[in-house]
Amino acid sequence: MRNELFDEAVTQILRQDARYPRQAYDLMPAVLDYTMRGLMTEGKRQVGGHLTGRQLAEGLRDYMLAEYGPFAQYVLADLRIRSTDDIGNLVYNLVGVGALGTSPNDKPTDFHALYNFHDAFVLPFLPRCAEDDAEDGAYDEP
Repeated sequence: MRNELFDEAVTQILRQDARYPRQAYDLMPAVLDYTMRGLMTEGKRQVGGHLTGRQLAEGLRDYMLAEYGPFAQYVLADLRIRSTDDIGNLVYNLVGVGALGTSPNDKPTDFHALYNFHDAFVLPFLPRCAEDDAEDGAYDEP
């Protein structure tokens, strides 16, 4: 999807909506590709290549964690992507200029509050305390 037409579409968006930098939009083709490949690997191939809002938001989470690990939260903050609603805004801006398509049942609210960014991008990298491990059965007292 990364080509001159995509670049022109993003330029058109940025003239009308400056909430997100170009790099936020530039991230989307990689996220789409990563998500589609992941679904195909899991045997969940999508008809016509369509992804739901949830699949795309989860794909962005998985992509960012795989590519940036504990730095994902900082990269996303720099791109002004702070919630799954922001992912929806990016997607629907791309839809609005014809760079992406939707199905008749798709709507921007499909991206609303799907997960908490702190839980998704910070908690996996915090050290676990012994009390948490004990609750999980991972810590045996002598």
